[in-house]
Amino acid sequence: MTKREPYIERFEQAFFTLFRKLGPELGLPPHIALTGPQTMMLYKLRTMGPCPGGKLAQQMEVTPSAITVMIDRLVAQGLVERTHDEHDRRVVLLSITEQGMDTLQQIRAVRDETIKKYLSYIEPDELELFLSTFEKIVSQSAE
Repeated sequence: MTKREPYIERFEQAFFTLFRKLGPELGLPPHIALTGPQTMMLYKLRTMGPCPGGKLAQQMEVTPSAITVMIDRLVAQGLVERTHDEHDRRVVLLSITEQGMDTLQQIRAVRDETIKKYLSYIEPDELELFLSTFEKIVSQSAE
C-alpha cells in the first residue's frame, strides 16, 4: 500500500457518499421535464449566445445529428428557438428563449439553496481551501 492509498480510499468514499446524497437534491425540480444533456445545452446556449448547431455539438462533444434531436425537443417546449443568420440565410442559429432563461433560473434557485445549506457549515477559510483544492482537481481532469 502506498502512502496515498488511504487518501484515495477516503476521497472515493466521500465523493460517492456526497453525490449519492446530494444528487437527488441537486436534480431538477419535479415540474421541469428536461434531461441532464438538455439542461447542459440550455446552459451552453445561455453562455455562448446564438450559435450554429455544429458549434453547439462541438461544445457538447456530441454529433450534429444528436444535437438536432435534442434541439427539436427543446424547440417543442419553447426553450430554444431557431433563426436564420442575418448575413448568411443558409446558417441556422440556435438561441435560448426567455422561457428557457426562466427555466434555468428555477433550476439554479433550487441548486443554490441546496449548496448554500451544505456550505453554511464550513468556515470561510476552510471553504477557500476546499474550493481551491477542488478547482485544482477539476483543472487536472480537464487536461
